[in-house]
Amino acid sequence: MNTAKNMEGEKVKENVVESGVGTRWVALAALCSAATLLVAGAFDAALPAPLDRSAPPDRFIAQNAYEHLVNLTSIGPRVAGSYENEVAAVKVLLEAARGVQAAASPHNHVEIDVFSASGAFALTFIDGMTNMYRDVQSVAIRVRGAGGRAPGARKPDALLLNCHYDTVPDSPGASDDGAGCAVVLETLRALAAAPRPLRHDVVALLNGAEENILQASHAFVTTHRWAKSLRVFINIEACGAGGREVLFQAGPHDPWLLEVYAGQVPHPFASSLAQELFESGLIPADTDFRIFRDFGNISGVDLAWSSNGYVYHTRLDTAARVPPAALQRTGDNVLALAHGLLSSERLEQAAEHARLPVFFDVLGVLVLLVRAPLAALAALGALALVAASVLADARDARKHLYLPAAQWARVVARALLSLALAQGAGLAASAAVALSLHAAGAPVCASWWDARRTWARAVRRGGAAALARGAWAARAWRSALGVGAAGALGAGALLGLRSAFLPALWALAAGAGGLGAGRGAAACWPAAAALPAAQTAYLALGCVNMFAPVMGRAGTTLVPPDVIMALIVASLTLTVFSWMLPIVITAKNPRPLMYAGWAATLAAWAACAAARAPPYSAARPQRVMLFHTRRSVHAPHNPGDPAHHDFYWLPELDANTPHSLDPYVAGMREAAATSAAECARWVYCGAPYYLPVSSLVARGHALPAPGPPPVRLHLAARLLPAPPSAPPDARLERRELILDISGPNHIVVILAPAAGGEVTRCRAEGAGAGVPTDGAIVRPHLKQQ
Repeated sequence: MNTAKNMEGEKVKENVVESGVGTRWVALAALCSAATLLVAGAFDAALPAPLDRSAPPDRFIAQNAYEHLVNLTSIGPRVAGSYENEVAAVKVLLEAARGVQAAASPHNHVEIDVFSASGAFALTFIDGMTNMYRDVQSVAIRVRGAGGRAPGARKPDALLLNCHYDTVPDSPGASDDGAGCAVVLETLRALAAAPRPLRHDVVALLNGAEENILQASHAFVTTHRWAKSLRVFINIEACGAGGREVLFQAGPHDPWLLEVYAGQVPHPFASSLAQELFESGLIPADTDFRIFRDFGNISGVDLAWSSNGYVYHTRLDTAARVPPAALQRTGDNVLALAHGLLSSERLEQAAEHARLPVFFDVLGVLVLLVRAPLAALAALGALALVAASVLADARDARKHLYLPAAQWARVVARALLSLALAQGAGLAASAAVALSLHAAGAPVCASWWDARRTWARAVRRGGAAALARGAWAARAWRSALGVGAAGALGAGALLGLRSAFLPALWALAAGAGGLGAGRGAAACWPAAAALPAAQTAYLALGCVNMFAPVMGRAGTTLVPPDVIMALIVASLTLTVFSWMLPIVITAKNPRPLMYAGWAATLAAWAACAAARAPPYSAARPQRVMLFHTRRSVHAPHNPGDPAHHDFYWLPELDANTPHSLDPYVAGMREAAATSAAECARWVYCGAPYYLPVSSLVARGHALPAPGPPPVRLHLAARLLPAPPSAPPDARLERRELILDISGPNHIVVILAPAAGGEVTRCRAEGAGAGVPTDGAIVRPHLKQQ
């Protein structure tokens, strides 16, 4: 049969229209897409068996590392400046260091140094601060191969392994960062026990003041005699407990470090996407990586555990929640990476100032790494492949459908528009479900919303589907997916985003999917889409595991965290299932699947709304910070008689602060939120921010307190004319403000000059050893230990 039909003013030949895909094939495609999440979960959960002391001495032995972890965490919380941190923890670490020394082979020598230092530095952490410290303490260990060159005769060529053993208050700090120190100690033991001398030195820094905002690493890299020998570093951190450690920062130079990682580590987990997410500030944290990069001028890699982030910085961060298998995995990777770096001639060469490569691991099996020039060529190749595929479809449409190229372009454009609208509809549906559950006080257990139903509903109403049906509709939608991926890839490349590797994978799949002919073309697209779908599911699982706990400490957000998570999960789900669009379009009768999806979603929504289960549990508690505060207002006309206001202050760490405590704390319902008047009158709203994070935690709540806090801060202020030594400046009226402050060993000082004023120089005589800091920060935040 050979007929023609007038559709929207165009003649379309229909003698080649093929029958649609059966519903069972659509269902099978959906199951295959869902299975990618199961596969990703299986790879994510895979950990090696922990080794015991029967293993060879030059292997990483998790049994040893776990004993270090138990010994350290048995002390309890280790706040910088406390007895537990400065005496008890140092004693445990020295005993472990002597064990490394005793286990060393005759080919390697081990030196131990306990040191303290004072200093000051400016730090652009969130709001910005000037960090001053005095006598922060650390333990340093160096392993040197026997018979090497004299230290004075060699260039900087040492490897630094860094961790920190101090903790936040009330946390035993097993994962953050006792486990990191356990891995460093056991890695050092295995290196020292090697039956051959190390080619380059390795230095381990067990630093005792990281939670004080990176003080001990700054003290080491700027004052210690071994710091001058450093060439590269490996930093081990945590924002969760157990699981796989992710390489989430590298650089700023020496791309060969990542090449060594890609070629050496047995269990890779790394992504330039993770680095860009961290550098964007979406994760409210920082690490010693910044100090080694900015003040040591050395390159390195940053590794961190991120699973079970609910225990991060809580009393639940115990050794029992760090499985030995996780220590074994991280230790195997760190030891292999250390061996690769220490055996490399690149340690003896000058830093390579080149752009970092695009890198990502494929399901934890291998690392794909492409340097910048080749990455640009690969992006151009992917774009060219998509263009070639679209042109081939247009040529075939002209040959078989008598459809002009311009008309086929309109078909693809309409499919692309429908795709964008469907994606938007899916995200809006997810946000609506999350918002309704949030308003009902129910946990978001159905807000992921499988938006495949929205796609099918939107595209079968006409438009592109009316011009190209059956197999041709599938080709049009595959081309639309390719053009969309190519657009995302091009935008990412123009912005210099190395995370554009993900749309590049989808663009390559769309281009390759159009290479088949005849019946083989039907199988070519699913086969080509398998890798990007699996890789997207793999990254999606990591993102959800990371961001879900972070929402409990995200501070004051513009929209509820439930909605943020719904949008994240929905966008990732839509991307994972996007390869199904050409199949859904050609389905004979997709309505049963659509209705089933809607019914399942509505049923889940109703169940969650009715259950009203609490959003917190014993394993995933709410984070609450409480500050017993005295606010003293010194009037200019009567400075000797300040007005005092005693209150309890709760910073708003999540959307439920503080009223989740209403049933448990009397008067909490009457807690007063930070007002605009307070913020206009006082710096930092007159609230006791112990870190400069008002841009992150913009609001708090106050309850009246019966009296002042037990720890008192004594302050005397004097405003003097500028000293005679100050250079004259006719434009400025100079003054010197002297603050005499005494109190506990952690003090925060925030200075806010009046309009038109500027703090040009700060000096702390009782902290930082009198180190001056010239003020690039108008409102410096002085943190003293």
